[in-house]
Amino acid sequence: MKKLSKVLTLATSKGGAGKSTLARNLAAHWTNIGMRVAIIDADPQGSIISRHNPEGPLKDLVVVAEPEESVFTLIEEYRPNFDYIIVDTGGFRNRTTIRALIATDLALIPLKPSADDVAGALETHNLINELNKTPERGGVPIKYRMILTMSQQGTIISKHVRSELEKLGYLLLKSEMYHRVAYPEAAISGLSPCITDPEGPAARDVANIVKELGESL
Repeated sequence: MKKLSKVLTLATSKGGAGKSTLARNLAAHWTNIGMRVAIIDADPQGSIISRHNPEGPLKDLVVVAEPEESVFTLIEEYRPNFDYIIVDTGGFRNRTTIRALIATDLALIPLKPSADDVAGALETHNLINELNKTPERGGVPIKYRMILTMSQQGTIISKHVRSELEKLGYLLLKSEMYHRVAYPEAAISGLSPCITDPEGPAARDVANIVKELGESL
């Protein structure tokens, strides 16, 4: 029997939290190690699909735009054909995000260490709790993890945000996507540091995130 793919949906009601950057880098890492990966770009801005070069170093990565609520149908259609399906949603609550979350195996909630981003993450967590009560999930709760993005390594604000969220019982990845210039530089060409600088610190950060996600998916 063919193994179905793992579906990872990146969602938060706060824009600019690094969803697309994280989605691109996770996909690039898995593609680079030989996994079959698809990104569903469900963000109306289309920042992933607009920069993806199907003839470039990530030509084996499938990227498709689907900013409508039919994203659920597309996910189910893709499940038998990929190891990982990554859904990048818009920075707001809409039917597309809701349908993607209903179909997901794990919701990844990125947040920068700021009050606005924390509020957006908590709002998304509340949405997940609402969806867990719907018949569509069939009594199977949506798993989630929050992840700090664009943080400065070892800063007081990052430690404070992490401490407060963990104290309240929220689940955070220990790994973070630190603020590094390698991400926007690679993104200009739709790539990832794991392609442009595979031995660099950004590539190592992503590898750490992937390793930890493997324990949650």
